[in-house]
Amino acid sequence: MPVPRPAREYGAALARMACAYEADPDLRRDLSQEIHLALWRSFARFDGRCPLRTWIYRVGHNVATSHVVRQTRGKRSAQPFPTLEEAEAQAGVEDVELSADRHQALTRLLAFALKPAVVMPAG
Repeated sequence: MPVPRPAREYGAALARMACAYEADPDLRRDLSQEIHLALWRSFARFDGRCPLRTWIYRVGHNVATSHVVRQTRGKRSAQPFPTLEEAEAQAGVEDVELSADRHQALTRLLAFALKPAVVMPAG
């Protein structure tokens, strides 16, 4: 089966796009396949209101952005919260001092914010 014209003409550019969005070689290949599949599926909706090149890059960008979001969400949810013991072990003297400074600043800010407002008589 012959390679479709857009895949032939833009394949290298789409591969570079996948490299820009994904560093892992295996995930990059998956992303490249996702881009090509999305393009293949989207050509039926291409109505020519913009150049083909613009359409191809926009579809590629949208697929790559979705890929990055999925990967980011997966990594974020895979990292467990530290236990209390781990958090205490990581906290150093500087953290305690900084925390005390922040507490003082917040206390002053809260006192200022809760201070009754001075109302000037109308007249």
